[in-house]
Amino acid sequence: MQTSTFKAALTVALAALTGAGWSQTKWDLASAYPGANFHTENLVQFAGDVEKATGGQLKITVHSGASLYKAPEIKRAVQSGQTQAGEVLLANFENESPLFGVDGVPFLATSYKNAKSLYDAQKPVLQRYLENRA
Repeated sequence: MQTSTFKAALTVALAALTGAGWSQTKWDLASAYPGANFHTENLVQFAGDVEKATGGQLKITVHSGASLYKAPEIKRAVQSGQTQAGEVLLANFENESPLFGVDGVPFLATSYKNAKSLYDAQKPVLQRYLENRA
């Protein structure tokens, strides 16, 4: 997992632990990918890193292979509080906002360096959009 992505996710997890409404210490994380897929392997590593960083105060159980929710259901399950976390490909929700599909435009980013630049440019815009929807 990229260091900046991990740090951002860990910050969210730690903030949630200290928030008034988040006293639970066990989270479920839904993923549609099979256990041997690199997406799931990254999630398992992330869950282990969070548990270590929080001194065991937050344990995240990764549910792979759509065992908790099917791919199209994960976003809504997180939004409605049915599960605490989930992995989705944002481009799959482009029908909700064209902003969600930017990183899925073919040949827009043709290298990891370009993809990182696109991420850096898109992140503040996407963040504002999501904050305004909350």
